[in-house]
Amino acid sequence: MHPINKALAALLGGALVLAVGTAQAQSTTAMPAAASATATTPAAATASVSQAQFTTAVTNRAPADNITSLDNSHNQVFFFTALKDAAGQTITHRWEYNGQTMAEVKFEPKANHWRVWSSKMLLPSQTGTWTVEVLDGSGNVLASKTLDYTAAAGVTPSATHKVQPQATTKPMTPAPAAVTHGGG
Repeated sequence: MHPINKALAALLGGALVLAVGTAQAQSTTAMPAAASATATTPAAATASVSQAQFTTAVTNRAPADNITSLDNSHNQVFFFTALKDAAGQTITHRWEYNGQTMAEVKFEPKANHWRVWSSKMLLPSQTGTWTVEVLDGSGNVLASKTLDYTAAAGVTPSATHKVQPQATTKPMTPAPAAVTHGGG
């Protein structure tokens, strides 16, 4: 092909692409507002918490009690949450002890009304304030509750926490939060 023809073809091809791009832009901006609203995906419903509480046990997907304090003669506590509009989202229980994050337990609810719970093993020496925050997938706090973990009358940490000699030198640490959850 002659060099002038190549330049002309390139110029016309560029003009054609430019014309097509302009036509697409015009057809996109000329779309009626109702049509553009149906073309976007609807936003997921915002998850909410209808019930959040510390409890000593969960039976048949329901909390046994609602506690705000617990003495260190007990070594396990549960956090129960009833969720609304949370299907398909990630919900997290963030366990904090005296302001420090100790565990995060993630849930993926399968229905809009869903009950979840997590538990934490506590060392008798971990007296103080325990907080569980319920977070959505973006890290927004949906609910927050605190529990006072106190020293039991007449019970010292050494009396409730006996250390057996072990063959390994692995340091003893509290167990991470356990995940236990049920459906709606």
